[in-house]
Amino acid sequence: MQSKNFHSTSVVIEDSGLMIIGESGSGKSDLALRLIDSGATLISDDISICRKRLEGVFLYSPSKTKGLLEVREIGIITVPFIENVKLHLVVELIDKDGERMPQKYETTILGHKIPKIKLFGKNSSSVAKIKVKLNEIREK
Repeated sequence: MQSKNFHSTSVVIEDSGLMIIGESGSGKSDLALRLIDSGATLISDDISICRKRLEGVFLYSPSKTKGLLEVREIGIITVPFIENVKLHLVVELIDKDGERMPQKYETTILGHKIPKIKLFGKNSSSVAKIKVKLNEIREK
């Protein structure tokens, strides 16, 4: 089974996995914490393992960090987690407000095309924007 590790944080909302990518300190874990607070479940923090299967790319956590989330100003906390979730969306964190009318982005991971959005993750609306995009993907 083909796999690849990414410097990212991953969560699942309902049945849709999403992987948050960005530079160190861009807010990946912070955004994941806000998503978890709104009903998401952690898959992995800091490193996401992507495994290719016929039906898509699936997300896993390294064994040493399962259920662990680094929260600035608090430390490392233990949270419920899940694995083996299909990746539906990549969220790339950027350091300023994004485009007003963005083009459609996608990325290829292990041969599968995955929708991607670019967000300034520190905006309070980021959680809602991610949920809107996932709903749009599910409706296709």
